[in-house]
Amino acid sequence: MNTELPRLKGLEAFGALLGRHRFLIGLVAALVGAVVGGAAVLFNLMIRGWTWVSTGYEEYTTHTGAPHGVLGIASWVFLLLSPVIAALIYGPLVQRFAPSARGHGIPEVMLAVRRKGGKIPGRIAFIKLIASSLTIGSGGSAGREGPIVQVGASIGSSLASSLRLPPSRVVLLASCGAAGGIAATFHAPLAGAVFALEVILTSFSAETFGYVVISSVMASLVARALQGDEAVVRVGGDLVFTHLADMWWVAILGLVTGLAGLGFSKLLYAVEDLIDVLWKPLHLPEWSRPAVLGIVLGLGLLVFPEMYGSGYPIQEAAIAGEDSLGFLLLLVLGRALYTSYTIGIGGSGGVFAPTLFIGAAAGAAFGQLIAPLTNTPAAVFAVIGMGAAFAGAARAPMTAVLIIVEMTEQYSLILPMMLAVVLATGISRFLTRATIYTEKLRRRGDILDDPVDSTLLGPRPVREWMGQVPDSLLASTSIGRAISKMRAAHLSDLPVVDEDGRYLGLVSAIDLALARQADSGLDTPLSALELSAPVVCPDERASAVLSRLHSANSSGLPVVDTQARIIGWVSQGDLVERMHRDQLRALAARTQSSFGSRWLERHRRSARSQDLQ
Repeated sequence: MNTELPRLKGLEAFGALLGRHRFLIGLVAALVGAVVGGAAVLFNLMIRGWTWVSTGYEEYTTHTGAPHGVLGIASWVFLLLSPVIAALIYGPLVQRFAPSARGHGIPEVMLAVRRKGGKIPGRIAFIKLIASSLTIGSGGSAGREGPIVQVGASIGSSLASSLRLPPSRVVLLASCGAAGGIAATFHAPLAGAVFALEVILTSFSAETFGYVVISSVMASLVARALQGDEAVVRVGGDLVFTHLADMWWVAILGLVTGLAGLGFSKLLYAVEDLIDVLWKPLHLPEWSRPAVLGIVLGLGLLVFPEMYGSGYPIQEAAIAGEDSLGFLLLLVLGRALYTSYTIGIGGSGGVFAPTLFIGAAAGAAFGQLIAPLTNTPAAVFAVIGMGAAFAGAARAPMTAVLIIVEMTEQYSLILPMMLAVVLATGISRFLTRATIYTEKLRRRGDILDDPVDSTLLGPRPVREWMGQVPDSLLASTSIGRAISKMRAAHLSDLPVVDEDGRYLGLVSAIDLALARQADSGLDTPLSALELSAPVVCPDERASAVLSRLHSANSSGLPVVDTQARIIGWVSQGDLVERMHRDQLRALAARTQSSFGSRWLERHRRSARSQDLQ
């Protein structure tokens, strides 16, 4: 006796029950947030651990040029070898078990949530943690937020799938995991929730917002409890923007740093294309790519060790005004190039934090440049530049404002931040349609927001929505017999085939009527008529089929394979029926209610029936 089937049915029933009750989903969202918060802390520890193994320090950028802190070997040895050794570990792992763990991760989450029903395999979380911690800990110039977003989404998706929740809830909990990742990494629960809505889901509802907030808050609480409650980026005190006349400078800064963020996004993919061109002639396995090309990364770290890892101390120094104007500009260019190369060779890491780094350095340079013309500290422009650069790259203005304010705890800068971010978003939108995240998907041919989706049949080919084939007529069938069969089928068009079942053409009620008027006898075979032969191929899109159905002036068309066999039927009646079902589904969605309202309604009905008795 097979007990697996009843068990699966029981899980599906439990999942359906769980998916209908908002309170229970809220508990699951909180659980996802707690697990993701713990994963974020573990991720930070893994990065620090591998950085210590590679350099002898938990943060090498505060000890640049020093020998290994434990082994005492010269810096040029471990800087050259660390990226190669790490890549030899994570390269085969990623290639074998989780190719989607390569790169910055957020585009894959966006695609999964908006195109794949939120399905993200659980192994992605495990491989992403290892690959990203090795990449960043060995010197790769990348951020932590992209990996933890993908890890969080994988955790949420896996938990929802294991509970057999409906697809809509899988999408929701995957988004909750992504929100929790941002919240835990940057200590920014509100920004995490908004990020999930603005970047991952690109939609907003009060219910969805509530769930992602629950997950974000729980993730942030767990992360703060385990690793402390200090600001992610320390700016050395409260920054106050008091000179409203300097809003003109803020506007210029928004445009400049917005272009810097946009430029970084373009450079990222240009470098990736160049590396692809140079790698192809080598004919080496793909898993070896980060190890072989990691030698160049190591050489780059010898020249510019400040680019090691995420570089938060270097970013904080730039904001504090410890660097010269020339060095700040060098930091902007260096971070953009080193991050592009790290991702381009197949490293695993985010582009969120590098974008903020570029914005901070560019903003600090801008502040120093206009220092003789204003009393506003350069640090103010550095913090504002972080948000504007991210807005220019990702076009997520709400996330940009909130995440900078929360991670730096500079709440007084909200007003100028909003102005700079809006202008950065506007200039980015004016110059390009793609963002730093969607560009990766566009280059692969993955379209997130396809207008065709909202049409009747969407982008699906004919084979996915064609109907059953009606009874076909042999070419030897008489006109009289054809009329009888057409009446019985309640159709005005029927396909005609030869003795081997190959499609010959289409006969309509009008064709038969005209043949009768032309004094053709009822015994005349259909082969004597001039038949039209419109066909539809199984891989054709709906637009072409609808156009052919309209031009053929027919109630239906056969779907024919390469051997001229009829495998399906497309009819106007089927399309009307589909429209009817969609309309009923939409009307039903209008009347969706909560468990509490349904309970109250049942209680009122029961009370009324008792009164009548």
